[in-house]
Amino acid sequence: MGKGMDSSSAREQLATQAAQAPCAELPEPVFANPSAYRAPGTPRQETLCSLFAEALSVTRVGLDDSFFDLGGQSLNGVRLINLINNALGLELTIDELFDFPTVAELDQHLGADPDRALTQQQIATSRRQA
Repeated sequence: MGKGMDSSSAREQLATQAAQAPCAELPEPVFANPSAYRAPGTPRQETLCSLFAEALSVTRVGLDDSFFDLGGQSLNGVRLINLINNALGLELTIDELFDFPTVAELDQHLGADPDRALTQQQIATSRRQA
């Protein structure tokens, strides 16, 4: 699990945030330790970091930044899953985002499943089409 939150807590926080306020009223994301940024090292990690940043409307996402710690909530989660599925030709579920909320965890999860392991060529092709 990502730093600071298990999937149960993340689900509760997500439901609470979604019920309490419109997105515009949610607090700005707080980076736990900005100096601990870990840059992506593979094409898939770069793509995932970029998609996380787009879905969360933040400028930069590192490998260890948790979707939920960066202010992610249900609408962002659905958007992120759609972005990932469209960009990489996958069929991820929202549950997988809860279980693997950081780019590093999600990347490892995707790499562990041979049916989802993408080649660098497939990733490059999906980037050109996006």
